[in-house]
Order: sequence, then C-alpha cells, then structure tokens
Amino acid sequence: MEGSYIGIIGETTRQYLRRFPTAPTLQIAKILKEEHPLLYTDVEQARATVRYYRGAHGKQNRKDLADAEFVRSTEEAMECKYNPFSLPDSVRDNWSPVALPIKAGRGLILADPHIPYHDVEAVTTALQWAQREGYTDFVVLNGDTSDFFMLSVFDKDPEARKFVDELDDTNAYLDSLEKALPGALIILKDGNHDWRYTSYLRRRAPALLGTEKYVREATLKLKERGVIEVPHDVPIKVGKLNILHGHELHGTSTVVNPARGAYLKSMECVLVAHHHRTSEHSETSLSGRLDTSWSVGCLCQLHPEYARLNKWNHGFAGIEVDGDDFNIENKRIVKGMVR
Repeated sequence: MEGSYIGIIGETTRQYLRRFPTAPTLQIAKILKEEHPLLYTDVEQARATVRYYRGAHGKQNRKDLADAEFVRSTEEAMECKYNPFSLPDSVRDNWSPVALPIKAGRGLILADPHIPYHDVEAVTTALQWAQREGYTDFVVLNGDTSDFFMLSVFDKDPEARKFVDELDDTNAYLDSLEKALPGALIILKDGNHDWRYTSYLRRRAPALLGTEKYVREATLKLKERGVIEVPHDVPIKVGKLNILHGHELHGTSTVVNPARGAYLKSMECVLVAHHHRTSEHSETSLSGRLDTSWSVGCLCQLHPEYARLNKWNHGFAGIEVDGDDFNIENKRIVKGMVR
C-alpha cells in the first residue's frame, strides 16, 4: 500500500513537471499541494519531490532519477530561479489554504464542543438533523473540538479533568461521529483551544515539540479513520468560501455581529465559529458582487464556570457543495429543536 502511495505521488509530480516545464520549483509545489491536498503533507514535501525529479538533490539523486527528462542544467535552473538578484535566503513559512477535497456533496459543520465540556443534547440534535436532511457525505470539525483545559495559561481548577481524559473523550467523540454518519469524510481543523497542546510544549517543554502529533495519532487514530487534519491557522477553501475557526481574525471577539466582523477582516465570503454565536452578514460591492459571511453556534455547555453570563447559543451548519458553488444552512438549536 505504501509503495502504491509513493508511486501515485511520483506520477502526479511528473505530470505537473510536463505541464509546467519552466515554472519555478516552489510554484509547482504550491500548485501540487493546493490541487492534491491528500497526496502532499505540505508544500515543503511537494517541493522536495519536484527537486528530486529535477535532479536538484545532488549527484547521487541525479543518477537515480527514474526519468531524466526533468533534469535541468545549472544555467537553466538559475534562469528559472525566483531570485534573480541573489538576495539572501529568507526564513520561509510554508502557509497556504487547504482545498476541501469534495467536488459535490452535502456535509455538516460542527464547532466548539470543547470536549469534555460538550452538550450531549446539542451534538445529538445536530447529528440527527444531518441524518434526516441528508448532510452525510462529510463532516468539518471547525475548531475547539478538544478544550485542553489543563494546558491553558489561565487559572485552572486542580480537580478538573486530566489531559489524558480529554484525549480519551475526543476519541470517543470521533467514534460517535462515525457511528452516526458512517462513511462520511472527517476534516479536523484545529482551533485556538486545540492549539493549546503545541503552545504548552513551546512554553514548558520545547524539547518535546513535534511529539504531539504522535500522541494525537496514537489516541485519536486519525490516519486509521482517514481524517484530514488542518492546522489551526490555515483556512479551508470551498470555491469562494473560506472556512476559519475564527480566532485567526484578531479583533473580532467583541463585535456585535460576529459574521460582519469576520467579513470586515477578510473582505471575502467566510464562515467562522469561535464566537459561539449564530449570525449572518451580506454586502454587495459596487460592481454587484454579493459576499456573505456566517458565524455558527457552539456545541459546548452554555454557562461554564469561566463565562457564566454570555451571549452564546447552540448551533451548527449544513453545507452543500457543487464544484465552486456552495450553499450554507446556518442553524440554531433552541430547547433541543433546530431553528
């Protein structure tokens, strides 16, 4: 299976090298990652693969190339190089949106359960709505799936749930999703609470950075489940729609209408969570282009100890995808009923 996977990557890379023979390596790598998010872990992996087939990994790799047609002379490579003025190398942060690997279908967007502080009735109501209405092709978990309470920088109750218990409950949550929506593709986007894990290691145990992915894999079985992971600061693209958790758009936490705040920050069609409130906002440009933004409600308890009084509401969203077109059903949950 692994050999077949590597073979698919190799053949895909060759196809794009034939299509863009003179394009810079990094540009091809970005295209590969954007158009084949399931094949390439990140842009750097795609770039390394392109460099391999172009013979840019040294003499030994140049000799071992399966297809020498992509090997470029030093002069040719320099002519195609992005940096014609020999500027010093910069510290590169490979950041790019992830395209939803669904060309057509109906799915569910769930956000902010803050496990283990989720609301069982609210989650159940959302899943039953998806079953009833046929939004069962995929599920986007749009951030703060886990709360990671004990890893927070804020004051913590020493009697609260342990970190390992939260991982176990998150695993059980994924089990429940697969039971309710069998066969649905799961896209797991991290939010600011999920990011607490890595942030904690950065502050308290930098020597252990990088091990968090192995711990999550061992407990949540993400690869076994076929889950697509999206980092906490990376948007999900669905045609012209951008799906963000919401913490990425700094300065929108206190706005009256979270959807409008998200639009003013992004100036594009965007769907966010994070604020735990259901809202919608539309604006028409001078040229007649209509942009709409949404914020979805949460699936956690509405009156936790740290925020007894708030404006939160339970909710979720359904999304229908048809190529670059999409339609959003932004739903509230009131007393166990979908509104």
